[in-house]
Amino acid sequence: MPSVLRSGVLALLVVCWLTSTAPAQVALDPYIPPDTENYVAVNLRQLLDSDLFKKLGVADAKKAYEDLKDVKDVLDDLGIDPFKDIDRLLIAGPGGTDTDRGLFILHGRFDPAKFKTKTEDLAKTMPDLLKIHKVPDGAGGTLLVWEVAVAGADQSFFATLVGKNVLLASPGKDYVVDALKQGRAKKPVALKNKEFQALLEKIDPKQSVSLAMLTKSLAKAGGLEGVPAVVKNYLDKIEVIGGGIRVDKDLELEISAATKADKDAKELRETLSTGLNLALAGLAALGGDRKELAVVLELVKSIRVSSKGKVVTLKAKISPEAIEESLKKDD
Repeated sequence: MPSVLRSGVLALLVVCWLTSTAPAQVALDPYIPPDTENYVAVNLRQLLDSDLFKKLGVADAKKAYEDLKDVKDVLDDLGIDPFKDIDRLLIAGPGGTDTDRGLFILHGRFDPAKFKTKTEDLAKTMPDLLKIHKVPDGAGGTLLVWEVAVAGADQSFFATLVGKNVLLASPGKDYVVDALKQGRAKKPVALKNKEFQALLEKIDPKQSVSLAMLTKSLAKAGGLEGVPAVVKNYLDKIEVIGGGIRVDKDLELEISAATKADKDAKELRETLSTGLNLALAGLAALGGDRKELAVVLELVKSIRVSSKGKVVTLKAKISPEAIEESLKKDD
């Protein structure tokens, strides 16, 4: 059973990029930065409440959390139980190599009094670790922003609470302050990239994990260094990649890529189909000696690739029965 987290599900989360086909427009989170071109959302509440996770993953996840004693002690002091108090995590920001860009948005239930007590204590006893800043809010008041030094890094992290239900954090203080002001303004979010905004507004918020990005952001961030030329060639033909995974009774995966031309989509579909056949053969060959790949093998068997116009879509689905059967091979 442990392999479902350590070698199966974790591997799937790395590769699950999907554009949701949900037709309804979804309002964007009010704190998302206007320069967002990369987006990740983890619906932790949906994931933890899913039948599949309760059946196969929750025990291992709780044990792993108990083993992270330092993290658990801090969260206990702040009154946070990640299995009960955290609902959703969003990570949004621009492409590029700047290390102080982007924003973490955490939705859940927080105790402002415990945060105040803990941060004030640390600011007094460990000023090199935590500092408290009072920042003008633009409306005649001030905002409390915590600056936390990151061990082994040259820069700090900035964070603040918005009421009892939102925690904002960023390596750039301006991102935290601007997000606070943006949220208080209670105006519709307007991203600089309107096409990317339209993509985000189609993502199903009920997905367990969702991701969307502009491929040009990979190049801006230096993410294509060392990538084979043939892969770069295909990425040059793709404008947007989106991804997501839904964990419910089954585990469902869908990946979509919007290319620059219809012919690019057709070529990509054919290449993916060939690559999947090769991957399936390779995983099957390894399966006899590496049992931890059994879940991934079952998923790959279910993958189907299709294209329509400029969009190439890859879908897969694996049942809990298939996962359990694979896990039995580890016993």
